[in-house]
Amino acid sequence: MLEFLNRLLKLSPIDLQLYASKSLNAYCAAKSIQHVTVDELIAHLNSRPEGRDLAEWERRGALLPLNGRGDDMPQELRQSIPSQDIDDFCHIVDSAVEVGIVDVYGTASELPAMFLEKITSILRKNNIDIPQL
Repeated sequence: MLEFLNRLLKLSPIDLQLYASKSLNAYCAAKSIQHVTVDELIAHLNSRPEGRDLAEWERRGALLPLNGRGDDMPQELRQSIPSQDIDDFCHIVDSAVEVGIVDVYGTASELPAMFLEKITSILRKNNIDIPQL
């Protein structure tokens, strides 16, 4: 577990975001969660730019119907997810988004890796294979 965290800490911010997206996708695939809003969020997370375009990328993400920022998820999506999976799904979505935005306006920290650790612990709890780094 510590080795995994150390490997995460060596990844670039974009690679951390891509890994978070990959992990969200793995959870959704394993739980058969399919919805256009999930696809839109994953596509957005995969498009994280470098440099000055980050503010615009963050703004676009906040406008998504499923945005991982504390807003209610679309009702149609909520109804398609078994009730026992809602909390884990919400935690993974929120954490995947936080990986990309927590350090956008400051210096790099260990927080993205900590959010990824939270995601991978949920995957493990649900017996879902952890994506390769």
